[in-house]
Amino acid sequence: MAGAPRILFALPAIILAAWMAAGGARTFLLDLTYAATEVELSFWGRETYVPTDSTIGRVGSHLARLRQHQPRHPDYLALEAYYLSWRGFFSADMAERLDLNQQAVDTQYAALQQRPAYRQGWLEMIEYASRTSGGAGMLELAQSRIAALQPERD
Repeated sequence: MAGAPRILFALPAIILAAWMAAGGARTFLLDLTYAATEVELSFWGRETYVPTDSTIGRVGSHLARLRQHQPRHPDYLALEAYYLSWRGFFSADMAERLDLNQQAVDTQYAALQQRPAYRQGWLEMIEYASRTSGGAGMLELAQSRIAALQPERD
């Protein structure tokens, strides 16, 4: 019976370790999903590669899963903006193209709200905003942020 108090004493530590291991496993799986999605998107538009409808759907599902776990994660938001921009590029319907490009701008802006001093994000915003019908205001904002983030030269 001497072992029973030791087990009761160790039980909270065991539960905490299991909880932390589960959280680490979830983070690891999310990182794998993010990396696979980022790699797939990096090939879109390269040479003659055009993703199939099933690939586009799979990437969308991966992004939805990532955003479900961390909806305001700036990398997930920026990757989704990139995805939306590509979907707009591949769309033959002009109204759908403009809508997807506006969604890309909105999603990229949400990412930039999480890290406003990320210069690369503002450069991407210029690209996305230039593809919308009413993107002049966002284009101007992005250009001013880039100017403010320029390093001082002596």
